Amino acid sequence: MARVYYEPLDDDGAAALAAETSRRRSHTGMILLFEAGVLAMPEGGVDFARIRELVASRLQELPRLRSKLRWVPIEGHPIWVDDPEFDLDYHLRHSALPKPGNRDQLCKTVSRIGASRLDRSRPLWECWVLEGLEGGRFALVFKIHQALDRLEGADLIRTILSASSERAEIVAQRLSARPAPAPVELFLKEVVREWNPTKRALRQVLGVIRHPRRASDGARERARSLLKVLGYRLRHPSRSPFDGSLGPHRAFSLRALDLETVKQVRQALGGSIHDCVLTILTGALRRYLEDRRVSPVTLDLRAVAPVLESDGTSARPWTIELPIWEATPEARHERVHEQTRRLRTQTDVASGEALVAGSDWTTSRRFALGARAIGTLEGGQLAILQSPGPQQTLHLDGARLEECYGILPLRDSSGLNATVIGYAGGLFVMFNGDPDLGIDVHQLSEALGAELAALAQPGVAAGGRSRFLRAVGTNAG
Repeated sequence: MARVYYEPLDDDGAAALAAETSRRRSHTGMILLFEAGVLAMPEGGVDFARIRELVASRLQELPRLRSKLRWVPIEGHPIWVDDPEFDLDYHLRHSALPKPGNRDQLCKTVSRIGASRLDRSRPLWECWVLEGLEGGRFALVFKIHQALDRLEGADLIRTILSASSERAEIVAQRLSARPAPAPVELFLKEVVREWNPTKRALRQVLGVIRHPRRASDGARERARSLLKVLGYRLRHPSRSPFDGSLGPHRAFSLRALDLETVKQVRQALGGSIHDCVLTILTGALRRYLEDRRVSPVTLDLRAVAPVLESDGTSARPWTIELPIWEATPEARHERVHEQTRRLRTQTDVASGEALVAGSDWTTSRRFALGARAIGTLEGGQLAILQSPGPQQTLHLDGARLEECYGILPLRDSSGLNATVIGYAGGLFVMFNGDPDLGIDVHQLSEALGAELAALAQPGVAAGGRSRFLRAVGTNAG
């Protein structure tokens, strides 16, 4: 008789499932923009059949993408089992943008894709091929649940991208599902044999630590005192124009920044690229609020910014005050840098701040680790996730990857977040906002571009003096 397979979800994965509501999703995503190149069809569009063959040939090494959920009888804890009815055509989908296929249409389409909950009766991921973008380009939109995205054997993007511009080698693979346990067998194993009062009590304690909103006020206060070593907290944050009761809709905006320009600003201001990006985002938020007749002097705004540990296998959140009340970029940067400097002395993140990393695609996993580390957001807090990526150009079966953006779900009462991915000489920024709260992510994207352009002007940063510091490295990038 074949050996049965199943794997219980860890507490974080189970919590990600439990946190989903009609107005909050628990999936992350990626938007990859490609030059069609060899995948362009003579009659227009892209060769979807070839992309499907490539994805199908990689599924043998991605068992997580062929696993679906089941629940332990009576206890109700979720587990992974192989899906014996796995259907690639359900998960890999083909669509096209209406003409002219501009960025606004792309963002609206991706926001609709991201709005729906993943089907829990199937493996928790989708991949969309969107053709019809301006310039003959196409997009790959990947959507995966947070219970799955950080696990080994779930990174489809890593397996289909290559540093080579040659066509990929495709070998057809035969897939087979390992048998799942019967409900009675699962109950006997997980409930009867593994019943342990001490283990159950420990799980409840860990749940209080990981999800303080569910705990009592006293427990939350004790947790805050412990978490001070992980973040810079002067006082309880106040509500901001980006806070409110989340609605069901989302709006996305994309902005590509030149990495060399950001490096020049960083050389003038000092600190790391991580610091510089936070400073630029702070300035953009200030511009956005002033344009909307909101005084930044009256607001208390903080970023919850995950950084990777030095070993690259986990992340921790930094809580950083965004000094939007400061009138000059030098003053804003000085305050940001002072906070991150203190945090660096308390934590080991020697490589965790780099926005450039190696030549292979590890961005999806790093992004998932950062998203997992964010935790609960309180009033006046925004999630800002910076994820490193390769500086070498990558390809999909010979089609060149030009831009990549990360999709981070909104959570709690925070109606805005930002992600930044470094890749091939660019920093790719995506804003995710709740339009029902009156947040205009397109105006915010324009403010970001204007802020960087102003900082890049000669004589703006550091009073016109170019202060060249150490080159980008493990603690500077």
